[in-house]
Amino acid sequence: MTKLFYTILNIVAVSLVVYIGVDTFYRVVSSELKGVNTKEIVMEQLPNAEESKRSPLSSFQVITERNLFGSLDKASEDVNKEEIEDLELTSLKIALLGTVTGSEQNAFAVIEETDKRKQGLYKIGDSVQNATVKKILREKVVLRVGTKDEILTMEESAASRRDKGRRPSKSTERGTTITVSRKDIQSSLKDINKLMSQVRIRPHFKDGKSDGLSISRIKGGSIFSKLGLRNGDIVQKINGEPINSPDEVLVLYEKLKSGSRVSLEVTRKGEPKTMNYRFR
Repeated sequence: MTKLFYTILNIVAVSLVVYIGVDTFYRVVSSELKGVNTKEIVMEQLPNAEESKRSPLSSFQVITERNLFGSLDKASEDVNKEEIEDLELTSLKIALLGTVTGSEQNAFAVIEETDKRKQGLYKIGDSVQNATVKKILREKVVLRVGTKDEILTMEESAASRRDKGRRPSKSTERGTTITVSRKDIQSSLKDINKLMSQVRIRPHFKDGKSDGLSISRIKGGSIFSKLGLRNGDIVQKINGEPINSPDEVLVLYEKLKSGSRVSLEVTRKGEPKTMNYRFR
């Protein structure tokens, strides 16, 4: 009994010593912390790095003004591409010898007046014969003739140097022989829809009666241009047979495709003309 009493007394004594020790420790620590002055730490707000580096849009205006990347000229050309392709080839007696594209101030074209054998350097806004240079593109020049736009191409200028500059006599005009590549013919006839998009063919009437087909909107470099046809031509006969309907153009296609003899009788600017084709 006495032994049990001393055991319990020892446990109580140890617990009391531990309690007093822990309480004393906290008091000491607390008194030390009271001497420390807490200071408010203020963080300086730094400017936003992205905003500080961002330049106003006006800083980049020089790029558009100088067109450093050539994007403005390319965009304007792309936007009007389809419209330009629909323009009629000009009938003026001029030939395009070369172009340099760029801004409106830097673009120029070398154009020859075939009837005068006179060459000149033309910029946008300059006049040539009774037309005004409206736009200068690669190997093309858009002309303002009267109230409509026309296109002058380097392909057309080659034909102009041969046909317009030479001014052949009427007898020679009526017996023109044109050599056409079979390869060009076969390539063009593979896609009739595309072929018909390169020209506009309409019935022509005289005194209320159909007397042929009116040809217009010939695209430069097309098979119609290579056949020697010009805007305003009226095709009246194929191999001596009258032609009055656009459907009869298929007869011409078939003859071209087969490579057989083909002869066209047309009226050009009021004068009859016969064109005979030779295939190679």
